Amino acid sequence: MSVWNMELRKFPRLAELLAASYVLGTLQGRARLRFAHMLRQRPWLARIVARWEDALMPKALTGPARPAPASVWHAVQAQLPGHTGPARMTTAPAQSWWRASWWPALSAALTVALLVVWFWPTPPQMPYTAVLTNAQGKPTWVIRANAHDMRLRTLENVALPQGHSYQLWALVPHRKPISMGLLPTQPSESPILPAPDHIDMQSVELVAVTMEPAGGSPTGQPTGPILFKAYLVRS
Repeated sequence: MSVWNMELRKFPRLAELLAASYVLGTLQGRARLRFAHMLRQRPWLARIVARWEDALMPKALTGPARPAPASVWHAVQAQLPGHTGPARMTTAPAQSWWRASWWPALSAALTVALLVVWFWPTPPQMPYTAVLTNAQGKPTWVIRANAHDMRLRTLENVALPQGHSYQLWALVPHRKPISMGLLPTQPSESPILPAPDHIDMQSVELVAVTMEPAGGSPTGQPTGPILFKAYLVRS
């Protein structure tokens, strides 16, 4: 099976290797174009690329300062208006200095520009919404999602007994509850996150919140009663 036809989420090491090769520039030609197309459609993959950029780009854009050889300065001076001295030809050392000093920085800068302007994916639309309210009926958590990604926003401070956590669950017909992670208790907004356990968020009917031991359920399934729940509806 072709790499481009497989679901890369199931092969995280391969996704990391492709992302690193993309940032380093060793992924070239049609393979690079196809990977760039995937980035525009898969925000989770774009996040991996962004992480590799943060790790590798600072090293590409910085380097030790190199003084220009005297032959370079003589060649520059010879081109200045009013110069009366004999013109000098640039020599092979000057050319190698140019390549060694300027070309890596220029190449890295062009790579960054292309990534930002052309390959960077647009924010995905989130057509599905669930609003979880507290005991007083006030909206507390808002979940936005599309088929494969989600974003969580906490609107209110939420009281939580010491030694416990609120845990969010996706309820899908004919499946056990699927953990969607722990819920914040202070106003905040999460980044775009991949859907848990590779589920299609379109199949989620309800989301629910239980109180679990600190750090989440030790069994991977709810151990406490459902405190809040809401339908995931298309907006």
